[in-house]
Amino acid sequence: MPFPERVIVDQRENASGIPELLKASGLRVEFRMLAVGDYIFPSGYAVERKEVHDFVNSLFTGRLMDQASRLTQCYENALLLVEGDANSIVDGLSNPRSFWGALAALTFNFHIRIFFTYTRRQTADFLYTLAKRKIRSEPEKPLIYNKTRTRSNEDLKLAILSSFPGIGPKLAQNMLSHFGSLREVFSASVSELVLVKGVGRVKAHQIVQLLESRQEICKETLEQTKLTKIVE
Repeated sequence: MPFPERVIVDQRENASGIPELLKASGLRVEFRMLAVGDYIFPSGYAVERKEVHDFVNSLFTGRLMDQASRLTQCYENALLLVEGDANSIVDGLSNPRSFWGALAALTFNFHIRIFFTYTRRQTADFLYTLAKRKIRSEPEKPLIYNKTRTRSNEDLKLAILSSFPGIGPKLAQNMLSHFGSLREVFSASVSELVLVKGVGRVKAHQIVQLLESRQEICKETLEQTKLTKIVE
């Protein structure tokens, strides 16, 4: 009888009930306190699972960009799995294009694959299928990373700010040079933004509208996601 496929699961995922579903499907589940990722497969896949409210909230705070950066630095085959009714969230946004812009940034800037499931059962089925999928006989990198390669705060700030729709790397650099921090950028008014090189009045209004929609999402989802810290 072949030995069951193994999946290494972050201990904090135990409360989701998904590990039990994986065990019931025949997978061998091993719990660890993972610094990066929620589900690690010996075949070379690493999965970060997020419920949809936390996913949207972390998109607009920039926290997800940092997590995606660390995940893709550590694992060659990094996946982001979003669980829940994403359509209802997107339909409720004042600027839905900002959502798609953030997804595009995750895909093209961080080279991370994104999948959506509706229920925990679907999530477990997806993870089971992933466990059965073989990339190679042995991973080229260590299976688990407890530490990631260091990245300067300035690089992280630029990556977070330039991931917003309409703000590229050059404009992000100008904004950070002008204001000094992400907090100051996020709280800037239209009249303050137009003083930045490369930001006209139309773009300033667009940026303020985008950041205001970000703040609304944070307020609406804070209680559901129990998020206690926002990237600055």
